[in-house]
Amino acid sequence: MKIKIRNLKFSYPNFSLEIPDLILEEGQVTTIVGPNGAGKTTLLKCLSGLLTIPSGSVLINGQDLNAIKGSRRAQLIGYVPQEMTSIFNYTVLDFVLMGRAAYLHLFSLPSEADKQLALEALAYIGLRDYAQRHLFELSSGERRLVLIARALAQQAQILYLDEPTTFLDPKNEIEILELIKKLSQEMKKTIVLTLHNLEMAAAYSNSLVFIKKGQVRAWGKPDEIMTEDLLEEIYGVKIKIIDWNGHKFLIKGK
Repeated sequence: MKIKIRNLKFSYPNFSLEIPDLILEEGQVTTIVGPNGAGKTTLLKCLSGLLTIPSGSVLINGQDLNAIKGSRRAQLIGYVPQEMTSIFNYTVLDFVLMGRAAYLHLFSLPSEADKQLALEALAYIGLRDYAQRHLFELSSGERRLVLIARALAQQAQILYLDEPTTFLDPKNEIEILELIKKLSQEMKKTIVLTLHNLEMAAAYSNSLVFIKKGQVRAWGKPDEIMTEDLLEEIYGVKIKIIDWNGHKFLIKGK
């Protein structure tokens, strides 16, 4: 699914997001980066339909996002928040089964086929044996994986992930990003996420979108657009880029 933005505008009382033109390619990982308060999460929520946007400002394969309603939108788009907000201690399987809600009729219960899809989603992320465990027993990294499993059970073609690696240790951070890359390559998902870690963003993304004060300052392939001048413009600090065997390492200066 190809996502095209044209004349997207959204405002809070003290913040405005304005993006005249942007294309997010099908079957690729695009990462939105920028300083705190730049509008990364706001942009992600606009793209997912969680915020009200002007008609025609977000197109999915040429179709206006605002024209895609209800269960059809839920079948198309999966949104993965930073952290679970559930106050109920569901089993992992029951929580992942919630991803099948868009396919169920009112008052109907998940079928055995729905349960099998949920189990397959858990197996794909490596947590099949966690099906009967409860959410409150899981670590932060495991909960992030379960959130992704719910989106997989939803069978969404587009996945939006808001800071999926926040507060995770390096091992779990790499596991999450490897999984995201795998979903793009094997399942051809169109994936858009936000990250603070620029080194990881450059390593695991097909494209980067640099945003500051609600405006896109640059977008494209990491090797083509990620320069020291751009990083200083975006973050207001000198950052040295060291390229070692194709991997970018950043050293912050004064």
